[in-house]
Amino acid sequence: MKSYRHSIEMHTEEREQVLDITERVQEVCARSGIADGFALVCSQHTSSAVYISDNDPALTEDLRRVLAQIVPEGTVYAHDLADPKGNGHAHIRATLVGLSCSVPVTNGALELGVYQTIYYAEFDGQRTKTVLIKVIGE
Repeated sequence: MKSYRHSIEMHTEEREQVLDITERVQEVCARSGIADGFALVCSQHTSSAVYISDNDPALTEDLRRVLAQIVPEGTVYAHDLADPKGNGHAHIRATLVGLSCSVPVTNGALELGVYQTIYYAEFDGQRTKTVLIKVIGE
């Protein structure tokens, strides 16, 4: 079994932002030389997330709204008492959405459903962060 590792840098214009990274992940899969296996896509930061969802901007906005209701910014979280950045809400939102996703790779391409899109969700951005992509297979 072979593996191929590649990191992509993410820099958001907004403090909270969701970006479609499907094409970037596909490019890594194509370069990997691995025909069949899977791709693991993983945020390497605890205040951002990676997830798969429908390619619908309204759904992305719904997720942002629901997360803001469940984990409101401005509430004092225990983390904020120890960390002056005051980003406890960002860490909790990232935990709820999830650190990573894995996608089957067939014939060197991501095997996503018709509407499935890979998203990077930033909850404490405007600085450079890293997403690791590891393609494993034959």
